Amino acid sequence: MRTKIDLRLKTCLFVSAIAICGLSTTSQANEASIPMFALSYTLENDYITAGEADIRLSKKEDHYQFLLETKPTGMFRLSKKGKIREIAELPSLQPPFLSSRYTYTNFGDEDRSYTSMFNRTTGEATVIRNAQTSRIAIDTNTVDRLSMTLALMSQLHQHPNVQSFDIDTMDSGGKQTFSFVSKGQEMLDTKLGRLAATRVDRQRVNSNRNTVTWLATVDPNAPPVPVLIEQYRRGKLTVRLKIDKFSLLR
Repeated sequence: MRTKIDLRLKTCLFVSAIAICGLSTTSQANEASIPMFALSYTLENDYITAGEADIRLSKKEDHYQFLLETKPTGMFRLSKKGKIREIAELPSLQPPFLSSRYTYTNFGDEDRSYTSMFNRTTGEATVIRNAQTSRIAIDTNTVDRLSMTLALMSQLHQHPNVQSFDIDTMDSGGKQTFSFVSKGQEMLDTKLGRLAATRVDRQRVNSNRNTVTWLATVDPNAPPVPVLIEQYRRGKLTVRLKIDKFSLLR
């Protein structure tokens, strides 16, 4: 049975085969916020080391910034292929991680770059791409593509035995629903040591792409973080991110 998650966790979750339904407003408010952190990865393309990647959640002047940056090396650096930066601006680190602004920059294909600005009051997102502006209606708890990672981390932290759930998100093309299925724990050898990681498969509706993420607790003061990420297209591995470093930020 698939559970529809609206990031307020109002619907049913299956935890250890026991249904927990209709969490109250009080329990939602008590959900722990995510601490600021930094992650570093080795980036592989078709099993070849192609560069490095960084994920960072930090405090800015009047908001929090969630950043993902991939930096190719060697021949990949010359073509700028794979050089990508994603930035989400968040008013708080409390679930459901609703950003006010999201920017995607693809340095190898700038036609794919765009910026989304979210007006949560009116339920509308303004998307700017190639000097063209469009407006898209959004649901109350629609998240951007990058903040979806925070939602996933929080979900596993609060409900480690959840079996499946959906998250509503959007990119430049409009609203989408991503389905997540937990495959249980696997032992992984990483640069941080041997870790018990939960494998979560992500699939977009009507898409030939899917992503597999392994999340593990590497610090007792932080929720599970992605320690291994693999992206597939038509069943073929295209990109892999393997964790190198983790640190909490103050």
